[in-house]
Order: sequence, then structure tokens, then C-alpha cells
Amino acid sequence: MPQTKQLSQGDLRRLARRQLSDYDAHAPGTMFGGQGMAPPLEDAYRLQIETIRLRQQRGEEVAGYKIGCVSETIRRQLGIEHPVFGHVFRHEIHTSPTFLSTAEFCRPGIEGEFAVKLAEAVPTPDDLRDAPDRFVEDVFPVIELHNYVFRGPEPSAAELIANNALHAGVVVPSDRISFRGEHSLDIRVSINDGVDDSAVVDPLATLPELVARLDAYGIRPARGDLLLTGSPLPLYTVSPGDIVTVSCTGLAEIKATFEPD
Repeated sequence: MPQTKQLSQGDLRRLARRQLSDYDAHAPGTMFGGQGMAPPLEDAYRLQIETIRLRQQRGEEVAGYKIGCVSETIRRQLGIEHPVFGHVFRHEIHTSPTFLSTAEFCRPGIEGEFAVKLAEAVPTPDDLRDAPDRFVEDVFPVIELHNYVFRGPEPSAAELIANNALHAGVVVPSDRISFRGEHSLDIRVSINDGVDDSAVVDPLATLPELVARLDAYGIRPARGDLLLTGSPLPLYTVSPGDIVTVSCTGLAEIKATFEPD
């Protein structure tokens, strides 16, 4: 079994550089392979944040945040017992309909979920919990994109977190009919003829948890940030030629076609 080891500041910088190199090579998280690393969760978040800092340093812009592993369906699938957060980058936001190359991902996967755009900054988790509608400008369905890969002997929260919660981008609708104020919305995911799943969810229910987890690391969502609220449905793998459609009643479909390598 990999050994749990607290990371020094020097280790953190070195491993963040390796994470960034792996991400650029579309091969995230090689340090977790074989009998690799199993850092404490706090260090896994520190590694995620340091890697994000390196990406920002070279000009990439954080556009928001995501929460993952919010449903029992996903937790059972990934073997993770609690929600996690990750960062969303502006250049990885795609507008529907879009064509994506599977070569840009490592074992590409998708989730269908809701996103919100913040109308104003969130001072504290309690503020959002007490009056969520005050902070929400828009609510709309999205396709979240993933590098769905675990290299350790079994899936672990530490690997998931250090790899930016598997996040690799998001597809948003071109036209948004705001569902601001709605707390019960349906989400449907279709992939060719093989997947046709749906669920009903409160799109704002997970926001206080996301903001609280970000707050623990000194991160405060700002006005205009995009927050991905987590999927009630499974994480699906996709292959070249797959057409993914995510929809909510009353909104246009969001579509992503995965082209061959």
C-alpha cells in the first residue's frame, strides 16, 4: 500500500510542477501510479492549489469552482465518502454545440449537472446558506468534462483532489433562460443510444458546502464566478464518436461531440 506522508513546502512545489507537466501531457497524476503517493487530504488540497497557482502564473484564469462527489451514486462509483472541490478555468469553458477531441483528455468522462453564475461575491458560507437566491444570477445545465483516471491501487480522495477533482472543462449553453429562484429542476443525460438517464435536483442545495470547503482554504467566490453544483447521476466514460446531450425542461439542449483522436 502507498504510504501516507505529509508534504514539505519543497515537496509541494516539486510535485506541483510535476502535476502541471502531467496535465499538459494529458496524463494527469502519474505520481499516484503503482505504490505511489497517498498524502493527507489537507496536503492533497495544498497540492491542487499550488498547481492552480502555477497555471495562473503562466496566464491561465480561474473562472470559478466545482463541487464533486455530492451524491451517493457518484460516491459509490468512485469509492469517495465526502464532497470535494476543484477549480474551473476560463479557457476550458466551451459553448454548445461543440466538438471535442478525445486526445485532449485522459480517459474522457462527463457528468450532467447544473451551474450557477454568481450575482455577487459570497462573504461567508452562512450568508449563502441563509439566502441563496440573493447570490445567484443564473442557473443552467452544463456538461462537465473529466480526466476519469485513477492510477493508485484503488480510487482515493487524495488522488481525486490533487488532480483538481478530475475536472477538465465544461460545456455551457449558448442561450440561457435563467431558472433563478427554482429549487426543483430535472436534468437529463443522453449518450448516443446507450445512456438516457434523468434526475430531479435542487441546483442550489450543494452551494453552501462548496463555499464552506473553499473558505477553509481562504478562497472566496467572486461576482461572476461559475460554480458547478455536482451531479446526481453517474460519471460516464465517453469514446470517439459519442454525442453527449444534457438538457433541462424549458432549456435548449447542450451538445458535445467527441471526435476521433
